[in-house]
Amino acid sequence: MKHMKRIILSLFVVSLLVACEQEAAPLLGTLSVAVDASNPEVLSCSVEVIEGDVADCGFYYGTSKNSVSNGKSDKVAGTYVGTTIQGEITKLIANTTYFIRAYAMNEKGQTFTEVVQVKTAASKPGADDNLHPGTLK
Repeated sequence: MKHMKRIILSLFVVSLLVACEQEAAPLLGTLSVAVDASNPEVLSCSVEVIEGDVADCGFYYGTSKNSVSNGKSDKVAGTYVGTTIQGEITKLIANTTYFIRAYAMNEKGQTFTEVVQVKTAASKPGADDNLHPGTLK
């Protein structure tokens, strides 16, 4: 009988632990940023969600690593599809170094990726960029 009480008590404790188990803030993988040489004003970003639900997500970006690290920079919303957060950062300046960091949050907290440094492509030459002999721009 004593052995049976221990088994019942153990099952009760296990069921309490399972019921009280709380989901944590999302766990993110490594941030990937793609530079489009044909469009220097756009960066495509993605990061895998390894664990946890996502209620809000996106990307902080700027030309200062400190402002991005502190969350005091511009940000764009991301889209959570399947197990991946995706987004585009637009209207950037060609041939400029940017710092980017992804974030994801749920009711248990917010998490971030490491800050990634990337340089946008050089601008494409436009029709007015062709200099003719004897002209100055």
